[in-house]
Amino acid sequence: MFQHDLEAKLGRLGLKGNEITVVYESRFGMRAARVAWMLEYAGIQSPLMLEGGFRAWQDSNYPVEKKRRAVVQTKFKANPDPSVLATVGNVRSLSTSRTGLVLDVRSRGEYDGSEKRECCPRSGRIPGSVWFEWTNFLDERGGFQNRRSIEKQLRSKGLRPGSDIVVYCHRGARAAAAFYALRSMGYNKARNYVGSWHEWSSKKNLPAEAS
Repeated sequence: MFQHDLEAKLGRLGLKGNEITVVYESRFGMRAARVAWMLEYAGIQSPLMLEGGFRAWQDSNYPVEKKRRAVVQTKFKANPDPSVLATVGNVRSLSTSRTGLVLDVRSRGEYDGSEKRECCPRSGRIPGSVWFEWTNFLDERGGFQNRRSIEKQLRSKGLRPGSDIVVYCHRGARAAAAFYALRSMGYNKARNYVGSWHEWSSKKNLPAEAS
């Protein structure tokens, strides 16, 4: 059902899957990243995000239009890419592995359990996960940091370019931003646990920890 709905929505946008796709929002952040990630999972090859968002485009005095474009609907066929998606099973395996890392990119309060979301049955974190808030990946210009500027921080968290990395947050948006930040730095084995804490906390059989 989900795949069918996604195909219908992308088809209404006129997408076929083989075009260059650029995603943006007002600034540069997690919502555009989540959309880009969903497009990539659906089979669109390497969707792009506009660094700095629409505000940066305006600040650069690039052209802007207000008239809506006519869209020719297509029949989009999803070709899901499992390499960008982490499942609960992947997370459980990696949380006890010495070869990979589960990265929590939420706020400190969410990570240590002092901040609870009403929609989540439990507070806390996935056992064994390491905290590195997603905003640490952004620079003062509103784009991604380059690897050299935060290499020491990433290594202190156990992040290595060849490591298996699962990123999670509350519902996959901040994790998507971190996923693309890591990819831009050469961490090509990162995956997004899109269900994130919202899904994990709802499953009573899955362990949680807090501090």
